[in-house]
Amino acid sequence: MEATVALDVSHAQLAVFVSSLKQPFNEWTDRHVGQGFAWRPGSVSFRTLVEASAHVVEVSVVDRMGPIRDDAIRAIEVPFDVPLDGAVDIGSIAETVPVSLPAGAFLLRCEFLHPPGTEGERVAMTFAKGEAARFAVRRADAELRVGDELLTHADPAPG
Repeated sequence: MEATVALDVSHAQLAVFVSSLKQPFNEWTDRHVGQGFAWRPGSVSFRTLVEASAHVVEVSVVDRMGPIRDDAIRAIEVPFDVPLDGAVDIGSIAETVPVSLPAGAFLLRCEFLHPPGTEGERVAMTFAKGEAARFAVRRADAELRVGDELLTHADPAPG
């Protein structure tokens, strides 16, 4: 399955969350900002390369994760469980877009790509079914400050 989602990103975050989640966005701490993501079950927010901009997100569902793309500036992996109804949203505070994915447990890789396209910043989001759950910053740019241990829990942002 592949889809392309075009949306406006604000507050330097691109979120993926279960559509039925009442408070879908996450509260960011300094550690979350440094590592580039804020995660809790059903919701993950990735720190974008720019504060606010149009983004084009290529969404794909695969059996196994391939290598990190050569044009990836930043690549982060987290576990993500898609609910039985497959209803997930991708977006930011400014705008979210619903997508329908197969239900199940996935490894989600978010890659921020270079250079930006004519339509905006480019992002590849890959949901891999046959991968073990893990948290990893696979490629970090100069903006990230990844510590020895990743913070793998966030609180919901106040609604």
